[in-house]
Amino acid sequence: MKRSVVVGVTVLAVLALPASARADMAKSIAESAGAAVLTTILCSSFALTTDKEIDPDDFARRGFLVGVSGSYGIETFEKDAKKDLDRVLGVATNLSVDNSLGINGRVGYRCHERFSAEAQFEWLDGFDSDFTTAGAAPYGKIKYEPFVATANVRGYLLTGRYQPFLLVGAGMMTGNAHLRSESVGIGLSRNQSDTGFAMRFGGGIDLYATKNIVVTLETDYVKPFGNLDAFDYVSVGWGVQYRF
Repeated sequence: MKRSVVVGVTVLAVLALPASARADMAKSIAESAGAAVLTTILCSSFALTTDKEIDPDDFARRGFLVGVSGSYGIETFEKDAKKDLDRVLGVATNLSVDNSLGINGRVGYRCHERFSAEAQFEWLDGFDSDFTTAGAAPYGKIKYEPFVATANVRGYLLTGRYQPFLLVGAGMMTGNAHLRSESVGIGLSRNQSDTGFAMRFGGGIDLYATKNIVVTLETDYVKPFGNLDAFDYVSVGWGVQYRF
């Protein structure tokens, strides 16, 4: 009970922070997660050479799992986003989109030595974009911030300490777009939020440091549909799982 209260207070405190502070926190968490994973990989090299008593079947056993990862979102939508921006502003633009850091987590169950099912949640701090047009036409910035929740199925190609896998998932994406443009004597600010169907395709590898601690490296392609169709991206993840 006390733990639940502490968690609830912590969540409310984070939500009360300004957006810029939450963004800085997300970047720090992602960078810290990356450092933690690299440390775990180094430690796992020792565990892999000294832990000889584990039954090989333990690495493919049934059971629950939880995990947390840092994410690096690589944009693949710049051309499509430019078309949408040209349409909204009514002029041709030059658009440059940056990649984004973020975090993701998963909860799942290994139901078979070759398969597991999981719920995955990913939030990216935002793809920052700068755009310009000729003359006194509008110029400004856009920030696109996606949140993706999918139900995934993993298929494992191997079942030992090193387990490469393929993944497919389906769920929902919520995208928040923040547009700020200016021209001579004129300013325009627009915020828009859409939710739609999305799919995730990818793969990676699980590295068992022990029978409970797993280092995960993963690359996925995230494809939304409907109003969010233009905002696809590649997600590169590095994290740690705990196998119960």
